[in-house]
Amino acid sequence: MAEFSRSLIDLRQWVMDILPVFNQMVGALSAPGSPFAISEATIGGRTTKIYENAPPQVRMAWLAGQAPDAATYLVFEGERISWGQARERVLEVANALINDHGVVAGESVGISMRNYPEWILAWWAIQMAGAVAVEHNSFWNGEELRYGVEDSGSRVLICDPERLASISPHVDDIRAGGLDLDLIVARGDGDLAHGATHWESLNGPTTVPEIEVGPEDRSVILYTSGTTAFPKGVVHTQRNVMSNLLNMLGMPTALAMAEAAMAGEDPASVIGAGDPPVMLVAVPLFHVTGSHCVMMPITAANGTLVLMRKWNAEQALELIETEKVTNFTGVPTMTMDMLASPHWDERDTSSLTSMGSGGAPNPPHMVEKVQNSLENAAPSQGYGLSEVSGVATAIVGPMYVAKPGSCGLVTPVGDLKVIDDDGNELPTGERGELLLKGPHIFLEYHNKPDATADAIDADGWFHTGDIAIVDDEGFVFIVDRAKDVVIRGGENIGSAEVEAVVAQHDSVHECAVFGVPHERLGEEVAVAVHPLAGQTIDTDELRAFAAQHLAAFKVPAHVFVYDEPLPKNPNGKVLKRDLREQATA
Repeated sequence: MAEFSRSLIDLRQWVMDILPVFNQMVGALSAPGSPFAISEATIGGRTTKIYENAPPQVRMAWLAGQAPDAATYLVFEGERISWGQARERVLEVANALINDHGVVAGESVGISMRNYPEWILAWWAIQMAGAVAVEHNSFWNGEELRYGVEDSGSRVLICDPERLASISPHVDDIRAGGLDLDLIVARGDGDLAHGATHWESLNGPTTVPEIEVGPEDRSVILYTSGTTAFPKGVVHTQRNVMSNLLNMLGMPTALAMAEAAMAGEDPASVIGAGDPPVMLVAVPLFHVTGSHCVMMPITAANGTLVLMRKWNAEQALELIETEKVTNFTGVPTMTMDMLASPHWDERDTSSLTSMGSGGAPNPPHMVEKVQNSLENAAPSQGYGLSEVSGVATAIVGPMYVAKPGSCGLVTPVGDLKVIDDDGNELPTGERGELLLKGPHIFLEYHNKPDATADAIDADGWFHTGDIAIVDDEGFVFIVDRAKDVVIRGGENIGSAEVEAVVAQHDSVHECAVFGVPHERLGEEVAVAVHPLAGQTIDTDELRAFAAQHLAAFKVPAHVFVYDEPLPKNPNGKVLKRDLREQATA
């Protein structure tokens, strides 16, 4: 423990030393004439920081790719698709959408399928056609999918056979309601219901379509996870999506340049250095993490995407070994599943250089575990929401190990502030709601002007609903989600704080904290836990363990042990609403 504490002190000093250098590199990259040059523009009547050189169309990120045609772009089970094959197929599909299905620029085209190669090819084809890619949740049932199709106005839906079966009972009603829905089915055999078209039959010319799309035109609609409310369609413009991409490319570049400068090397030498990345895609592509934070940056870096149809820790470890995966990003549960695997030590994970997570808070002790368990990989964390087109803050490597409770620094074109319940900005170190601003903030909730007005104020600040603290060095700490705060006898208790403690117990694999009703106190703290394989949990002993690290009023009054993994939505987030309902029942 003394050795780790000493190294932690060294790391904190390193962070203090490198921060000014990092900020200097961000300044160099964003200076006039530089690749990530930042200036200001008026968007929607508001002055906004922008990347001057951001391409005005998302499809330009695809057209700019420089990977050799023979290089591998997509891997799925036994299938391999080269960059050349992908380029040809994207153009064929884009032109078929335009010529055979009448798709015009700005029109919604839905995608609803599992993590198949066709998902990615369809997404890029929609961008090439100048249409709006609607990322429907592939775990929705038929009624939910009907809602998404009708709400977004998806006149074309590209789906797999499972989603065709889900939407089939509703197709006639959708069409009767005035939406002349075309169905395109990937990986389907034989005759298809409702006059659907086989994906393989899409055969347009391999020329780049001529379209007129500007930076403020729509590019994507994706739907909120729905853990607390009915899903809302989050509309992203071309600028929103490209700003997120440049955030994700620029921040790691600036850090690598700072590290080189600290080592006495030429900072410019790291730009474009190294082999193209190989990313394991374990998160659903329909989620902002999958599409905007995994698919897009790896594509822009001329890399390879290794797709998983569904999450399985053992299969993930096998793919990391066989495909020499360099990058992984998933929700914290996925990382913990792999680290807890009995075959972890048997698998070769030395190719990994980055082990990232997002979508849910990381237990702070997991950062140390990743650092100590991987030979060459640095842990990383991104904080974002569907509404910010990807990431709002990011942290990686030694910075993360030194500040494991943080989700990092704000992006170069982003602004943030923390406010109290009355809307007053709070000073550094005080806890309040986190507000975000920048060119990556979404345009609106589709067809929901009231919800949009509630989320984005008159000055352009997006109210995240997350409770945060920003320290003296600018690092953001998400304390809790506003609705996940347990209010016990007038005391606000952050569930993330309690979860961070419970997760350190030797027998706990995953946990989730929530409030349950109490007649006198209003709420009491409850925790649901799922033990590690082969372990049992003594609830009294677990409470005693928590009491060693938490004030008495924060110790869970109720411990619910789940033999199965905790219920989650398709994005891997624990469904606390379900846990709360089960507990109160």
